[in-house]
Amino acid sequence: MNYATRRRLARARRWLADHDNRVTFTILYITLALVLSMAISMFWLVAVVTAHGVIEYWSLGRAGIRDHRLGRTLWHVKLDIALVLAALWLGLYIDLLFGVAGLSAAARTGAQATARFVAWQRTIRGVLLASDEAALAAKAALGGKKHRVDTGLPRYQVPPRPWRLPWSVGDWLTMGSIAVLLAMILTAPLITDHSLTEAIAILADDLHPWPF
Repeated sequence: MNYATRRRLARARRWLADHDNRVTFTILYITLALVLSMAISMFWLVAVVTAHGVIEYWSLGRAGIRDHRLGRTLWHVKLDIALVLAALWLGLYIDLLFGVAGLSAAARTGAQATARFVAWQRTIRGVLLASDEAALAAKAALGGKKHRVDTGLPRYQVPPRPWRLPWSVGDWLTMGSIAVLLAMILTAPLITDHSLTEAIAILADDLHPWPF
């Protein structure tokens, strides 16, 4: 490996380690999350969120923080997790939102109605995605440094676990949303007209990487 290649790899590692403070990362992340999930399927949103989690897990280790790395990573991407759950919840409950006897029934009788149904679903899902990505952009724009840079602690000192610190309003809203959405997804066969098999099929369809 020559000197130029080593320098490029070093710059890439620094960029990844400091990704939360990089405007380029925020723009790339938001673009990929919106475009891939809207144009293809929710599978790619999950893939982008997972990639963010892997980068966060790696950057924690690089910063010398190995205490509860998985928990810290999940806490860091909790807003992303809430977004994924909201999108999956929409797929299960959109029939109920529009009325099972109305648009849902019509969607099974003709291509035009089906296209209208899918268009509405994509529109609502797009609003959810855009809202979450706006929150992520605001977090990136207003947030400070993270890990040891944020805490001012030396490298050998481990910063406190974030979930043990006082929760902000955003933390409470995000964690509350995750709990409610997860409960509604698990109880969808009881609340909606979908059977357990149908609910699993809807989720599998939403998470198919190539639904075409």
